[in-house]
Amino acid sequence: MFDLKQVTPYYQPIISADTHSIYGYEVLGRISDGTKATTLGPFFHHPDVSDEDKLTVDTHIQNLVFENMIKQTNSQLFFINVHANHLMKENSDSLIERLFVWQKRGLHFERLVIEMTEHNFHGDITELTEKLAFLKSLGIKIALDDVGIGASNLDRVGILEPDILKVDIHSLKNNEPTISYHGVMSSLSYLARKIGADLLFEAIENNHDLHYSWRNNGRFFQGYFLSRPNPQLLDENVFKAQFKDKIREFIQLEKKKLNVEFTLSIDLNCRLQHIMKKIHSFESLDQTMIMVASQLGDICYRMYITDEDGFQQTSNAVKINGNWILKTNFKGMNWSWRPYFLENIIKMEQENKGILSDIYSDIETGDLIRTFSFPISKNLFLFIDIPIM
Repeated sequence: MFDLKQVTPYYQPIISADTHSIYGYEVLGRISDGTKATTLGPFFHHPDVSDEDKLTVDTHIQNLVFENMIKQTNSQLFFINVHANHLMKENSDSLIERLFVWQKRGLHFERLVIEMTEHNFHGDITELTEKLAFLKSLGIKIALDDVGIGASNLDRVGILEPDILKVDIHSLKNNEPTISYHGVMSSLSYLARKIGADLLFEAIENNHDLHYSWRNNGRFFQGYFLSRPNPQLLDENVFKAQFKDKIREFIQLEKKKLNVEFTLSIDLNCRLQHIMKKIHSFESLDQTMIMVASQLGDICYRMYITDEDGFQQTSNAVKINGNWILKTNFKGMNWSWRPYFLENIIKMEQENKGILSDIYSDIETGDLIRTFSFPISKNLFLFIDIPIM
């Protein structure tokens, strides 16, 4: 242990995509020798440091933060890190007991966020869920840290029903983005929306990280690229103009990308409508497909036809070395289990036009592709796979 008088909280701003101002601060422990402050991360993560010592330092930092919160008149939230196992302790010095003491001194629970890591908890998940539900009933928000990393269990995340999911963008992708990384991101975004939680991306180190986080439905952002931890609180609007400019830049990039996709969808609809007018019979669907493929070979590499229930009525037409060949082993397979398949079938039937999918990973090759689906008759639908260059 060390002299607690040397331990002080530092505050790292968390910026909101809604207001472009500081939404709150994560509280980070620092120890100072009078000339420089050093992170307490190694202390809290060292296996030889007892839980009692960690709890003592945690309590000291929390009390300093609570005292500071009472003095502040602004509305920013404070994220305090709490070990899930410590949260379950029941004694006179437990966090919940201390919170009620501080409430009497003027602490507003609505400005407090308890941040914890789900996969470090080794007790009864039902008891933890009940404890978190009680804290939420007091007005305290719950944030789960390191979601999607290591032993993180998305089923347990859903059970705990946090208000905020924190995603460390660099720990998750571990150097370079991969197909599986993009898949995890999509899953986290879907999970957050389903349980009514906000996504907070941390460890943002550059403009690309910020853009990627914003594009993947991040509502809150944190990292050295935005601001380092500070011993003092900042004006809530100190980053507003700069952040607003970046968001405008991202919006323009997304609009440009969406316009390209919209134009591609219109072009494919027009081309296919023109091609289909020349085809008077669908007796040989494989040959029909080859006729279409010969005129769309500049943009696609695979196509097939299904009925309205998703049963494949043709072979797969695949372009290999510039030539179209038929792979018969896919005929008869059913694709109704695929995400949005039946929804898109109904949409094509109602609107009588094709649909361009988002980018996804191909099951066969693992490559990133898009699929354009198009109604060619009342009960037949053409699917065209387009590679992402």
